[in-house]
Amino acid sequence: MRRMALASSSYEVQIYQADHWVLDSCFESEADARAYGKRILSGGKIEGIRVVRDWARPDGRHVETEIHQEFRSVSNSIVISPIDEAPPLCHSAEACFGVEGRMVMNRLLRNYVERIVVTPTELLHNHTELKRLLDKDNLVPTAVGRVAVLQAEQAGLDSRSRRDELYGFLNSVTERARVAAARKDLPNLERVGFRPAFESLAAKEDPESCDFLARALLSRDLVQMRNWLAKLDFLGELVRQDGGLTDRPLTLIDGVIADVLGAPSVAQELLGLQGSLAEALCNLIDLSRGRLDVSRRAEDDRAVHLNELLAFHDLDETRHVMIDLVRRQLKSNQPLYRADPGQEREAFQRVLRRVTTPDGLIGGGGMAEALVLRYLRFLEGGGAAGRRRAMEEVCGLHADAKEGLRFVMALSQSDLGRQHADDVARLLNGFTGDPRGFGRFVDRSQPIKINLELFTKLYTQVRDSAAPEPLKATVAENIDTLLVAYIHDCKLVERIDNPSDPLRHRANRLMQLCAPGTLQSRKALAVVRERVVSHLRQPQFEQKYVADLTDPTLQQTALREFYRLLGQAGLT
Repeated sequence: MRRMALASSSYEVQIYQADHWVLDSCFESEADARAYGKRILSGGKIEGIRVVRDWARPDGRHVETEIHQEFRSVSNSIVISPIDEAPPLCHSAEACFGVEGRMVMNRLLRNYVERIVVTPTELLHNHTELKRLLDKDNLVPTAVGRVAVLQAEQAGLDSRSRRDELYGFLNSVTERARVAAARKDLPNLERVGFRPAFESLAAKEDPESCDFLARALLSRDLVQMRNWLAKLDFLGELVRQDGGLTDRPLTLIDGVIADVLGAPSVAQELLGLQGSLAEALCNLIDLSRGRLDVSRRAEDDRAVHLNELLAFHDLDETRHVMIDLVRRQLKSNQPLYRADPGQEREAFQRVLRRVTTPDGLIGGGGMAEALVLRYLRFLEGGGAAGRRRAMEEVCGLHADAKEGLRFVMALSQSDLGRQHADDVARLLNGFTGDPRGFGRFVDRSQPIKINLELFTKLYTQVRDSAAPEPLKATVAENIDTLLVAYIHDCKLVERIDNPSDPLRHRANRLMQLCAPGTLQSRKALAVVRERVVSHLRQPQFEQKYVADLTDPTLQQTALREFYRLLGQAGLT
């Protein structure tokens, strides 16, 4: 029988640098660790220290517990970090638990969460941590006031009334956390696992309470870990339990992983030393999609583990937070290639290529706006004329017209796009307004079927987008017209409806184009349907349709299948 190792402890002394904790030394005794920490703090060069007990359990897992923390008096106060984007307006305390609300907390309380190493989920669901935050200087009143002012300005509200409403939400959250902390009947997460614990709660609680209590259970364990990567390891293990979490339990864990990734220092620790900001952003984009190049990383590298989680699990909030970090970095003043300003444009294009996909621009309207504003720095002029030129030139960097169109469609859904609605409409008309320009959207080296599928995909992306009306409808109609022009140019109907082939084969091929999901735009479908109807109207169509079949049973089967296809296409 394999014997488990004995439990053992060591004591880490970590120092606070700028906005995160860094391991300095490790000791076997708590007394030695405390003495060393006190000595280096008194030297005046260290802003803060903490002592963390690392307990190696018999089963091999490590539990980290902060046992001492101290800062020099000159740096003991913590202030909020500035934000200039108004957080989404929330109308209930429950909205505070959403990903957007937690992202705002992570940004506003950046200095606090990095120093204490605590996620917004822990702050909202662990009464001890929430009370600790509320008691910290003037931090919460300042944060609430800042959010109230930004939201009031955006929504045309009275800032004092909005502040009072936010305090009402905070009081409600605090009371819920207090009640949860007092409950003695909650399952033990370590003993039963997260899914069984969630199912136990779901059996006796309403959905809203179940989610809150499940996050409270997670927070009980997470607050014991004063290390971001330890939290990430713990959460990753929960996702992998019992073959992998799914459904609501996975969504709840995803939210907390997103919180961890929202801490500014975590992405840096995961990716390691990067050659430039552009390289870091490209790798972060790849990581968010589970496509990070891990060929040069060790198997136990945490970035490898997270990459695997993102590749095989629906961690939508985590992806959202990571992409939002990319967006905000693009809007920042940091150069993309600090070592050589001459490579700044090429670095920009690398990032642009990374966020450009056949499924649309990663990050949507916000990313499109960030790219335009970043590009604006390459231009001499500013203001409306500069932004207009930046929009045009970023659009022109796309070699594929479909990619350029998707970019501008995304831009139309941003604040900048709405501000420049006429310019966006002009760019989109330049792409789609002339039916003779269909050649920009097709690849002559590809089969006609592939081009049809890509054209139709572009049409559905525009049709189903959140772009404003009537712009969306106009562009979709223009793409439909371009598609019809391509159908006529490549003589698609003539190729399919070849008179030398049996009528059954010709009609079936036409019907395949009319089937749901093949051609979806009104005008393109009409071209094909017109030819089908012309066949149906010819005398003795049924006899001609099965003329190449001699077996009566096969003839009846073929006709039934054809009429089934007619019904699917809406032609009966």
